[in-house]
Amino acid sequence: MPVLSWLRSCAAVLAFPLMLAYMFLVLGGSIDGLEDNWTSATVLAASAAVLAAGPVCAAAGAWEGARLARGRVLDGAPARGPLTVLTWSLLPLLGAAAVTLAAALGVTAAAMAGVPGLPDPFLVAVAALVILAWTLAGFAAGRFLHPLVGVPLLLGVTWLWLSFPAALETFWVRHLTGNNLGFCCETDSVFRPGALAAQATLAAGLAAAACLAWARRSRRAWAGVAVLPLAAFAVAFPLVRDMGPEAQAPRAGGLACARLDGTGVCVWRERERRLGAAARLAVPAARRLAAGTGLPAPTLITEGPAGGRASWRFAVPPGAGEDEVLFALATGLLPPEPPVCGPGWSGADAYRPVSAWLARTAGAAPAPVAARAGAEAADVAARVLARPAAEQAAWFRRNLAALTRCDAAPSEVTP
Repeated sequence: MPVLSWLRSCAAVLAFPLMLAYMFLVLGGSIDGLEDNWTSATVLAASAAVLAAGPVCAAAGAWEGARLARGRVLDGAPARGPLTVLTWSLLPLLGAAAVTLAAALGVTAAAMAGVPGLPDPFLVAVAALVILAWTLAGFAAGRFLHPLVGVPLLLGVTWLWLSFPAALETFWVRHLTGNNLGFCCETDSVFRPGALAAQATLAAGLAAAACLAWARRSRRAWAGVAVLPLAAFAVAFPLVRDMGPEAQAPRAGGLACARLDGTGVCVWRERERRLGAAARLAVPAARRLAAGTGLPAPTLITEGPAGGRASWRFAVPPGAGEDEVLFALATGLLPPEPPVCGPGWSGADAYRPVSAWLARTAGAAPAPVAARAGAEAADVAARVLARPAAEQAAWFRRNLAALTRCDAAPSEVTP
């Protein structure tokens, strides 16, 4: 068959515009929320392509499978094997899906201009595998279903599987689908390898079962069609069973570091251009904090993991002003959240006033501190700052104890 005639007869001709349109729709609603890292960009591009191409390819695959079934291409003694027929029939459709994925990566790459790094190849590969699996599933189903049934059924089932689990409180289900939109990743995080492996395993099982269903030659093939997805689920489920709503884990590597006056300062490599300015701001602020609180001065100030009293954490996100960086450095000295204590415990009342005092001690201006911590907390901080240094340090220690223990009460934290 001539190439042009072959292409004109394929469902991909109608499917491709639908894929592109839905892909741009998904990207348009999410691209403004991208973090300044390539994992976030790859998750968005891959998820947009999966959401756009997965259901459309499954439905178009069902059409192609039904078309070939009506032509009885596998009956008798065919000149080509069933997998060869499958490959050539789906090549235009998979090509359209590949172009959709590439277009999504291109759009996010434009948004990532100036950010060091490249798309995550593993995320891209798993997205492609998920699209392939649903395309094959549709093609195999088309062999047994009339197009009026198979096409809408595959379109609806695939779209529900990719979209609906995000609304479920059974969190592990969402990490099996291949749609990771909104589940990862902030710049201080990485995609959980277990979630990626689970998605790849389930997609591979579905793809293998679909190939067997299309090429079945014996009853044992039907046993394989039933067993393969179940076996894939048995492998994938333990990998995501205990995961929460997000598919991210704390990031440990990828830091760019420098030293200033004997103190190390590290930022994520995506923010290396801000390293010098961050060091000049954070090192003097840390010394002011150490003097005001009585804590040992840090030897390392980092956006990465900080272990021990000699390492302090801060953050230098894109667009952050000096006061925001100082606030992040100051509040990094406090526990992420107060302890869980019994009724009547009021230690959490100290969090905002102590945060405001720390930020002012670090050098932040009064107005931004009041905007972030609240006017009442800012008034408390201003009152404490008027005291001698020793009294300020004692006030801080008392309230820090209230934020870390259930047997300590906050001290002087109301206006």
